[in-house]
Amino acid sequence: MPEEDQTTKNLVSRPPIVVVLGHVDHGKTSLLDYIRKTKVAEKEAGGITQHIGAYEIEYKGKKITFIDTPGHEAFSKIRSRGAKAADIAILVVASDEGVKPQTEESLVHIKEAQIPFLVALTKADKEGAQPEKVKRELSEKGVYLEGWGGDIPWVEVSSKTGQGIDELLDLILLMAEMEDLKGDPNVNAEGVVIESFLDSKRGPTATVIITNGTLKLKDEIFAGGVFGKVKMMEDFLNRAIDKATFSSPVRIFGFEAVPPVGAIFLSGAQKEKLEEEGKKIEKNKNKILGIADSLVRVPLIIKSDVLSSGEALEELVDKIGSRRGWAFNLLLNETGDISEGDLKIANLEGTLILGFKVKRKPEVTNFLINYPQIVILEGEIIYDLEKQIEETVESRFVEKPTEEILGKLEVLKVFNPIKGNQLVGGKVIEGKVLNKIRFRLLRNEEIKSEGKVLNLQKNRVDVNEVNSNEECGLLIDCQEKILEGDFLEFFKKI
Repeated sequence: MPEEDQTTKNLVSRPPIVVVLGHVDHGKTSLLDYIRKTKVAEKEAGGITQHIGAYEIEYKGKKITFIDTPGHEAFSKIRSRGAKAADIAILVVASDEGVKPQTEESLVHIKEAQIPFLVALTKADKEGAQPEKVKRELSEKGVYLEGWGGDIPWVEVSSKTGQGIDELLDLILLMAEMEDLKGDPNVNAEGVVIESFLDSKRGPTATVIITNGTLKLKDEIFAGGVFGKVKMMEDFLNRAIDKATFSSPVRIFGFEAVPPVGAIFLSGAQKEKLEEEGKKIEKNKNKILGIADSLVRVPLIIKSDVLSSGEALEELVDKIGSRRGWAFNLLLNETGDISEGDLKIANLEGTLILGFKVKRKPEVTNFLINYPQIVILEGEIIYDLEKQIEETVESRFVEKPTEEILGKLEVLKVFNPIKGNQLVGGKVIEGKVLNKIRFRLLRNEEIKSEGKVLNLQKNRVDVNEVNSNEECGLLIDCQEKILEGDFLEFFKKI
C-alpha cells in the first residue's frame, strides 16, 4: 500500500459549524434559543453569555456548533464573515412573511462562502403561515427546494412548539456527514474571530471558532495584525479550560489589543503566514464615511461594547451620510467606556461621539461643561440611534441659512449711470422682485456691491412686486455704477 500522506494521516472527523442567517424578526434568535435550551443541559445553558456569539450542543451523541449572527441590516459585514467561518448555513424564512431583503442578502453571503445550506421555514404554528407561497418565492430567487424542482433540504419549524427541531438537527448531521468534515488535532490552531471587546478587568478579549488544530495555554496567537499569548481560555459556558480543538467556540484572553471581528486566527508559528496581511488591515481612524466632498463635515468618535457594534455603527453612519449628503470624519472607533482621552482627540469646535452599551467615565461630565460643542449620543439599539444622529447633525452641525433669495433680474438699460441713486430697467429672470428689497450686484458671476430698491414700477406705475418674465423699472441705491448686462440678486434676512 502507498505510504499515507503525512498531511492527512492525523485527520479525524470534526463537528459541523453552522451559521444561521435570515431577515430580522423571522425567528432566527427564537430558533437558536429553543435549540440551546433544549439541547444544552439546563444547569449549563444559563452560563451562556450574550456576547459569546456561538455555542455547542450535543445531539444523538454528536456535537454541533452554532454561530449566531445579528439580523439587522447594519450587521451585513458580520453575517458575511459568519458565513465564511461556517461549514453549513441555515437560511431562516418566516412562513407568514416570505422572502425579504435580508433573505436575499443572506443568500448572497451563502453563495460567496460556497457552503451548503438548508432552509428553515419558521413560525410554522402561526396563523397566516403560507409555506407553499414561501417555497414559490424562493424558487423565483433561484432557491429550488426538495420537491420543488431542486435538492435543497428544508423543514418547517416552530420555536414555540418544537415542531421540526429534531428533523432540522438530523438534516445538519446528514449534511455534515456528506461534507466529510475533517480536522487535525495535532497542528497549531486556526480559526476565525467572531467577537471581540475590551474587558475592563481582563483586557482585550476575543471569541474564536477553531476550525482546525488545538489551542493550548501559553500558545502564541495572531489575528488581524494583533499578536498575543494565551493567558486564559473559557468555553461557551464560561468554564476555564486549558486547551480547545475544532469546532469549538472559545474565549481567549491575552491579545495585546482587541483584534478585528472576522479576522483569521492563528496560533504558534503560523502567525508568520499572515504578518504581511495584518499590516494591510484597514485602520479605524480618519476614515471618511458618507460623502467625502460634502460641505457638511462632522468629526466622529465611536465607542462601543464590542467591535462588531462599532462596525455596525460605522455602516449606519455611512448610510446616513450617503443619504443626506454629509461627511463624517471618523477620528476613532474602539471598544470601551467614553473617557477624557477620547475627548482630547475630539475637535473641540464640534464632535459627535456615539456611545453604544458603554458608560461615561466621571471626568467626562466636567470636561463637557467647558466644551458644549462636543455632543454625546448613547443607546443600546443600533437602529434607534439613526433618528438621533440625523436630528443632532441637522441641528448642531449643519449651518442654517441666514437669508432667503427671492429673485434675480437682468439689467437691460441704465438711465443715469452714477453712484448712489440710479434708475435702471430690467427683466426678472428668476423668482420675483419686491419694492424696498435689498440686492447684490453681480457682474461676471462676482459680487461687486450691495444695494436697496427705493422704488419699483411696472408699466410706469408704482407696484410692490414684479414676477418672473416681467420687465420693470427700478430706482435703486448702490455705490457701484450699474452696467447693462449686470444682474441684481434680491434677498431678505431670515
